[in-house]
Amino acid sequence: MKKFFVDHSYDMVKMFLNQFAIAIFCFSLSLAAGKAENIALRNFASAFSILFYLFLLYVMTWDIGYRDKISIDVGKKKHNPWKGALISLCANSVNFLLAIFITLMLCFDIPTLESIGSVSSFIALLIEGMYTGLLANSVGGVTLNALWFVYFLIPIPAIIVCGISYNFGAHDVKFTSVFNKQAYPESDREPKQKRD
Repeated sequence: MKKFFVDHSYDMVKMFLNQFAIAIFCFSLSLAAGKAENIALRNFASAFSILFYLFLLYVMTWDIGYRDKISIDVGKKKHNPWKGALISLCANSVNFLLAIFITLMLCFDIPTLESIGSVSSFIALLIEGMYTGLLANSVGGVTLNALWFVYFLIPIPAIIVCGISYNFGAHDVKFTSVFNKQAYPESDREPKQKRD
């Protein structure tokens, strides 16, 4: 397990930084839509940001799987179908930790837990900003961000996408030209003909 963390610590940190960057971008969009009092725009901005975030994760994890493909093909490495999901799970550990603190705050009326939960809610607002617009919607008169289990559901799409994309990369399955690997660009000029 230690080797797994050492080998993929860069990937985990990169995933978290991608999440943070997209979250800040979407949080500002949601604030703008909120000031304009346009719920449809807020939901659209949030959904678009979530999809863009998942696409970035897909591309990144596909590349990890593609890098592993050579070692798997020659027998140096065993194919681990859970590797992409595990990397994402580790990258989302902060999200799960925040979810635990927020749940304790919402379920128990203890001042210390309320303080920790309030700080956790603020951090969650920053690093899970792409979901802010959707979580502001209410179901049965209760806003989604007031439901404790929602915070445990937020990382699930990322983990699923990373699990799928890693396996696609490890098997060289492509759905778009983003994944066309080419060492050197082909020249658009005709090769010179030799003179007699």
